[in-house]
Amino acid sequence: MRIAFTGNPMAGHLLPMMPLLDAARAAGHEAVVITAEEMEPRLAPATVWPAGPGVATNVEETLRRTGSHPAHPGPGTIEYFAGVRVDLALEETVDQLAKLEPDLLVAEELDFLGPLVATMLEIPWVEHRVGAPLPEEFAALLRDRSAKNYTARSLRPSARIALVDAYPDFLLGPDERPAADRISLRPTLNEHGEGMAVTIPERTSRPRALVTLGTTVEDRDALASMVSAVSAAGFDVLATADAADLPAAAGVHALGFVPLAKLLPEVDLVVSAGGTGTVLASLAAGLPLVLRPFLADHPWNAARVAAQGAAIVIDDPADAGEAARRVMNSDDHRIAATTAAKEISAMNAPEHVIERLIRRVHKR
Repeated sequence: MRIAFTGNPMAGHLLPMMPLLDAARAAGHEAVVITAEEMEPRLAPATVWPAGPGVATNVEETLRRTGSHPAHPGPGTIEYFAGVRVDLALEETVDQLAKLEPDLLVAEELDFLGPLVATMLEIPWVEHRVGAPLPEEFAALLRDRSAKNYTARSLRPSARIALVDAYPDFLLGPDERPAADRISLRPTLNEHGEGMAVTIPERTSRPRALVTLGTTVEDRDALASMVSAVSAAGFDVLATADAADLPAAAGVHALGFVPLAKLLPEVDLVVSAGGTGTVLASLAAGLPLVLRPFLADHPWNAARVAAQGAAIVIDDPADAGEAARRVMNSDDHRIAATTAAKEISAMNAPEHVIERLIRRVHKR
């Protein structure tokens, strides 16, 4: 079977789908990612078929159309995901999918291009959630903007055959019920990207923290403040940053982009912006967190994880050190993280999800 994965050219949107892609390849299926070429190094060794421009071009066009930056929920975000990317990448995506002739298309939840092309080419498709459930008001605006893409082409949207969801039930609110067609997917540590070759320094007698702002936030001052504070609080630090952006201090190691599968087994806790990929991977590894939200879904994730007792949320990056010390000295936070890891381990393995999706394709 040939399977196409489509998504916005952002690591946080594509990396959550890689466990499913890896499982498909391991089962003997052909699986490729169709997205902007700039994502190839972050997704290696996955096969990328390029289609459409990268983030910078999409942001520039969004600003031209709306005057609003897409980094924060608002008009710019709606137009970026449901309008700009569709318009700028449609032709190349159609060409690539027509060439591949996939039996199944897997689209991340904020990819409104993949389902549109699946409808055009009559390809069964699956939605792959990459974060917490979106607030309904925001989701409705996205759906309304996406509907215009179908109306303009005299199309009726085809229905997905399943929702693959890696967001654990224990992080859902009391009014958030899983969809009827939902298939849970166990979050796994990312092993994609050239950074897997990086050598991790040996441990010392001090506890060690990972400090990362993920793949979207570019606030060097905030990162430097967090690293300084955590180091001063008695931790060695692994930081996903360049050395030039960090304070020179003993025990501070600037590693650049390194996949979490390489990093999380080497640390005792995680200091993060609250991106879904980092949060779920940390919980899957049983690691408590300190979270300083910046944008997008960060505040939603932070509130959910803090409510479970597995994280402390801060407002000032300079408070990261004291918060890290509190987490390190707290049995409650570590127990909450361990409990989260046990619940995550009970979710469906990627190979099982692939089997179920293929059965659904064959039943159509």
